[in-house]
Amino acid sequence: MDEVEPEGEPLWSGAWEEMTVPVPVAASLLCVRPYAVGQLIEGGHLAVEQRGNFRFVTLVSLFAYRRRHWSPERAARYNASLDDATALDQAADRIAG
Repeated sequence: MDEVEPEGEPLWSGAWEEMTVPVPVAASLLCVRPYAVGQLIEGGHLAVEQRGNFRFVTLVSLFAYRRRHWSPERAARYNASLDDATALDQAADRIAG
């Protein structure tokens, strides 16, 4: 069931319907990698606007998907992988001198 304001309009009506974010930002908001966002787009789970060679995910579809599928455990796994990647980058910088 869609959330509705007392006047009968959806909570996201208005300017929210037109707002988009680039795929990397969408990935960050969903706590997944950009490749996974691409798969969600191809699977029809996220609405997208094409501008030249770039795709922008609509905020309405992004937050609707996140509301259905987001969990704290998923966010913790993503943050742990980012910490591991950061540690590897720092180690490579130290080795490179």
